[in-house]
Amino acid sequence: MSDVSAPERRAPRDDAPRIALFVFEARDPAQVRAVLEAVPAQLFSRLCEVVVMEARPGSGPPPPRLPQALDAKCDLFVHRTPRALGYGAVRKAALEYALRRGFDEALFLRADVHPPERLADLLGVSSDAGRELVLGARAIDRRHPPPGAGGLLRSMAHRLTTGFQNRLLGLHLHDYHSSLRRIPVDAMRRIPFQLDSDDRAFDMQLVIQCRALGLPIREVEVPPQWREYASQRAGLAGILRGVVTALDYRGHQLHLSRRGRYLVDHGVHYTLKQSRSGSHMQIVERIAPGSRVLDLGCSQGLLARPLREKRVRVTGVDAGPGENLADELDDYFQRDLEEPLELPTGRVYDYVVSSDVIEHLRKRVELLRSARRFLKPGGRLIVSTPNIAIWFYRLSLLLGRFEYGPRGILDETHVHLFTRATFRREVERAGFTIIHEMQTALPFEVVFESTGRSRLVRGLAAAYHALARAWPALFAYQFILEAEITTLDDDATSRPAQEPPGSGS
Repeated sequence: MSDVSAPERRAPRDDAPRIALFVFEARDPAQVRAVLEAVPAQLFSRLCEVVVMEARPGSGPPPPRLPQALDAKCDLFVHRTPRALGYGAVRKAALEYALRRGFDEALFLRADVHPPERLADLLGVSSDAGRELVLGARAIDRRHPPPGAGGLLRSMAHRLTTGFQNRLLGLHLHDYHSSLRRIPVDAMRRIPFQLDSDDRAFDMQLVIQCRALGLPIREVEVPPQWREYASQRAGLAGILRGVVTALDYRGHQLHLSRRGRYLVDHGVHYTLKQSRSGSHMQIVERIAPGSRVLDLGCSQGLLARPLREKRVRVTGVDAGPGENLADELDDYFQRDLEEPLELPTGRVYDYVVSSDVIEHLRKRVELLRSARRFLKPGGRLIVSTPNIAIWFYRLSLLLGRFEYGPRGILDETHVHLFTRATFRREVERAGFTIIHEMQTALPFEVVFESTGRSRLVRGLAAAYHALARAWPALFAYQFILEAEITTLDDDATSRPAQEPPGSGS
């Protein structure tokens, strides 16, 4: 089979999103031709390409001979695969192709079940082009059960499991199983969809990945109804598989399992956590009102916001150019924290804070040592880092799992990991005496995507925090150390004053 392209067609406007239509499960050229003839003519002006995805080498439709009227409307390609691919695998190949070709959006259409004329419903919704997932939902109208034998039974199972999935995932969808989709292609760069299943679980996993990324998910009702599964048995198996997939995602969030497919890239890794048992609020509580703080590795200046309420003046230092900084920062210096720290400020700070920074640095001791030059006499260093010896990573190692991801303790940008003992030793090596240690609870507000004000989340965090304080080496999520200078700096050492000649007794 060879790839084919149709003659030149009318190009979309320069400012219009570049959209590709991918056709799956097409058995023969006649079916491809029927699909394209059923697509509303006005939609072709919005399509850059139509791509027929071949599931099995040599078994897909050969390049179809289209009527002359269609030849002028679209560029048609047949995408070959190197081997037989399953349901999910062929869709992963389609997304790879869409990324490579630089499309903004991809439409997924099954030639064997989806009504092509309803593509207008997907493209007709008011959508932030390229920034949300749009699903063609079959089940919004609950008065009409899915067609076919056993429709009522499947409808009841569908409603019960969909409600359960919505509660698990915090969504409000009606049809997780619909494969008629409008997919934002650029967002797929931040989703490891290549790790998704090669079978029908792919559809559910992609929805969950978009949810994990924070991507809006919209449903649009697309009548008439159609059957996504070939038989009632396959449909019930698909419904059960969807529930298991949702439970699997929640298990991943709770670190009961670790799934690389759900480690999506949020871009901005750090947000201010409001929980009183978390590192941010515990650090804020240790800083006296009206003081001055040097925040090393300040990111966007997250700590400056709650500290402003205590009349604390914060100077931030980080490697970035200082974009999107919090307005509450008094000053900002762009510095490479791997290099000797030089600032035009001197010994004026009551506190130097380094919150979840040293695990990113190779020259971490040098940074802590340089902090001594900016602390007032009696000033304090407050430094935090994650605990790699927490219980769930001990269990993960026992099961042979040790996976880095875009954030968390095993953030892929971490270059050194600490236990309680090695963290304390690192701070002491830098010339400090530890005077106070704190521990944090698991970040339940992140796990449950809460603001930290939920009564359930607060209760869980408080109970776990008590456990972390009782056995910090095993249960603490992070350690926070407050320390004072042990070793004096060069500018604290001077020659004794000379007495004038003859003044001795």
